Amino acid sequence: MVKPKMEDQRTYKNIPDACIPCATSFTGDINTKAGIRVDGNVKGNIVASGNVVIGPEGLVEGQVCGRDINIAGSVTGNVKSTATVQLLSGAKLVGDLDAISVAIEEGAIFKGKCSIGPSDKNGILSTAKIVEKPVAPTQPVRPVAPTQPVKP
Repeated sequence: MVKPKMEDQRTYKNIPDACIPCATSFTGDINTKAGIRVDGNVKGNIVASGNVVIGPEGLVEGQVCGRDINIAGSVTGNVKSTATVQLLSGAKLVGDLDAISVAIEEGAIFKGKCSIGPSDKNGILSTAKIVEKPVAPTQPVRPVAPTQPVKP
């Protein structure tokens, strides 16, 4: 039996490879192929291929990108998810939000723009269609006679 690599096990089980614990401050950008949990302070951007968790004491000043993003603490910056963003009760997000789906619990604060749904490589919703000119009907439109007389 072939044992999966440690990296594969962590990604599969969604165990974060990185953790910024309480009472810890970090300045700089974080880029990880797995997930990350922030319970301390981060001044910089976070880019994760896995899940991102901002704990109740967590504070991020920068952009956050990841798969599923759960925010219980505070984020000042844009958030982009390839799946779901959850703003838990007590969370504060000041910045734009872009995700496939969003859940906001009562008691969470969100100030910014929100874009929900799948997007293509240009950032435009894949279900949106741009109409450059109106389409003419193929058959002439005939008025429908009223079934009851119209009173003046």
